[in-house]
Amino acid sequence: MMRAAFFAVIAALAIAAPAQAQSARPERSVALQRQAVAAWTACIADEFGDDTATLLALDYRSDAYDDLIGDMAQRRVSQRCFDAMPRAYRSIRLSGLPFAGGLAERAIEASATPLRERLTAASAGAEAPTFSYTDQVASCTVRGAPDLAARLFATEVETAEETAALQRLAPVINYCAREGAAIEASPLAMRAMLATAAWRLLAAQEADGA
Repeated sequence: MMRAAFFAVIAALAIAAPAQAQSARPERSVALQRQAVAAWTACIADEFGDDTATLLALDYRSDAYDDLIGDMAQRRVSQRCFDAMPRAYRSIRLSGLPFAGGLAERAIEASATPLRERLTAASAGAEAPTFSYTDQVASCTVRGAPDLAARLFATEVETAEETAALQRLAPVINYCAREGAAIEASPLAMRAMLATAAWRLLAAQEADGA
């Protein structure tokens, strides 16, 4: 099968993207960049499912996580997947959280059972592991509002629907952060944090059942 490379540079992600930098970028450019990230991570998750699950289960502060995410970020994908990406954004700078979030979001879609039902059932089950304060808040949010989280993941990036879904989740996020610092994050970062938390919550139920 013909394969093509999609390049990324793994860099540290600032949880809150500066408002000035956000507003300075053309809206169309941000939308296409996020579409490219979604398309690429979907390809990686589809074609490297076992490694995706391994990565998402790891503590992102560990050397094992750094090694695996660095490796996966440079993997080649099928030509079909490569062609699905916006042409102007086939070589972008991508940090760890958006990459992991895209993988997680694709992975939690891979079931015949609606995500809303799975997250609702999981919210009453085993606790998921968390590795940081933001992890704790994201996990609390998904457990506290599984329906709203599922609605967010059903939206397209950089749309009015996504904005509305995040606004509906905001009170839950604030409640979950009530004992610590408030979390200010770009839609990309917030969606990624919630996606990785949702994946771990679902995985925790599988592990508990096993």
